[in-house]
Amino acid sequence: MVDVSVEPFEIETRTRHGDIVRADVYLPMGREGPYPVLLGASPYQKSLRHLPPTPAVFPFIEYGPIQLYLDEGYAYVAMDVPGMGRSEGTWDPVSRTEGEAIHDMIEHIATLDWSSGRIGMIGMSYYCWSQWNTARTKPPHLVTIGAFDGATDMYRDWMYQGGIPIQGFLNAWLYSSVILQHMATGLSVVDHGRGQILSEMYQHPFDDEWQRRRSPFWELDQVDIPVLSIGAWGKASLHLRGNFEGFRLVKGPKQLLITGAKTFGETQTLFFEEEFHRAELLPWYDCHLKGIDNGVMDRPKVRFFVRNENRIHEADEWPPSDVSIAEFYLNGIKSGTQASLNDGTLTAELPEASGGSTSWSYPDPKWMAGVTTIGKGGLPDHFSRVLTFTSLPFDTDREFTGQAVLHLFASSDQRDMDVYAKLSLLPEGQDAPPFIKVTQGWLRASHRAEDENLRTEMRPFMRHDRADPIEPNEIYELRIELLPMSVLVKAGERLRLELSNWDSTITEAPMTHWYGQKVGTDTYHHDALHPSRLRLHERPRQTNGE
Repeated sequence: MVDVSVEPFEIETRTRHGDIVRADVYLPMGREGPYPVLLGASPYQKSLRHLPPTPAVFPFIEYGPIQLYLDEGYAYVAMDVPGMGRSEGTWDPVSRTEGEAIHDMIEHIATLDWSSGRIGMIGMSYYCWSQWNTARTKPPHLVTIGAFDGATDMYRDWMYQGGIPIQGFLNAWLYSSVILQHMATGLSVVDHGRGQILSEMYQHPFDDEWQRRRSPFWELDQVDIPVLSIGAWGKASLHLRGNFEGFRLVKGPKQLLITGAKTFGETQTLFFEEEFHRAELLPWYDCHLKGIDNGVMDRPKVRFFVRNENRIHEADEWPPSDVSIAEFYLNGIKSGTQASLNDGTLTAELPEASGGSTSWSYPDPKWMAGVTTIGKGGLPDHFSRVLTFTSLPFDTDREFTGQAVLHLFASSDQRDMDVYAKLSLLPEGQDAPPFIKVTQGWLRASHRAEDENLRTEMRPFMRHDRADPIEPNEIYELRIELLPMSVLVKAGERLRLELSNWDSTITEAPMTHWYGQKVGTDTYHHDALHPSRLRLHERPRQTNGE
């Protein structure tokens, strides 16, 4: 059970859209008000806040250590968004309408006698998304947000990655964390649109008006309040892109922290650790909500955990200003290291004209758990039925930090093709773990058109506004956005690129994609005329002694 020393009381207000929305208020004991306020808003029912934050059982408990903030003199407000829990209206998840409802609750709280009128927002995942979503509506009394682990672009961040629909997470999230939890508390699944959203989501396969109303991304450049954006490498396939993009776009005082939490569960656990809050979030709120001059704004603008080095580095911006671009070319020469469909190599040199191509057909009859099959001894084999391109052992330590892009020259005997790309680190030695995922990306070839105003050399930005089928057997250069990354590759270690058109439901769960009805043969070209290559931001090691 979550230990909170006070019982909450309920408040309500009517939004500009006519709905009554409700929230629970926790006030500090033994302190005189008025109090600065922290608000968390979600569809997860404020009445369930007694449940323990156990990631594998109650992954929707994401509001953080309430008692810590009560002890520090903050009021904590937990709000049910419209159509969920005790709030009236129709659930319209992460829409601008929902953000406006939270806006209206904030402005109502500012009028209450126990409130100082200085309000911040708190919480992870959906609670974080609510922060981005509310900030874009610019409530006058919203002073700051602490955006921990939350997307900003519904379409690109997690619903149609690269134009390919997510399957595993959407179903698990909506039914396990939202729909069934309402049923368990005696609330209707049909009322307030709670049971309709999944089918509605899949009716919008392009980045249309429906999607953009749910994507604060498009308005974050108007946000000028202080923003602390915190992400975790372990949530890269769900929320991490949003934390980077949110930090990049907002215009006020801002900081970015990327933690080393390795998994979904570790990220949630971190958000309930009082030590973490006292080090990172509490000082931020104290500075901006209490006006305490604690030096928090003197912290480096960007801090990030370097994987495989296990320490925090600092930078002035993202990507760090001292990065250069390293290139690794796909080559058909056998690496001799990976029992995969092809066992190709990654090289620093441009392949010769005869560098060749690699073809493969799908679906693979040996796939069992997505692309994973069962190997010797009954153990999962994640690589034998995908394509791999593996580097030679590195001669020196090299740090790859920043953005990444895969330029892939590809053709198919079909009118479309999906590409799933994953880059992993292969540690040296028998006692090392089998791999560390560095970055990954996805692209449906018919969604290859880029937005010329938003793309950069190292960050593709697809329009996703229509399907543009490919011509069978014609070669196309695809630019595939890979997620931000930071990893130290030590001397003797290798990088491995995996390519397929589906996920492993073991290594990638819950962020797995719908396979669909794909049947065909795809070819990846890697010769001098078609230089398929990885481009990675690299930092010089001699400048990393922060």
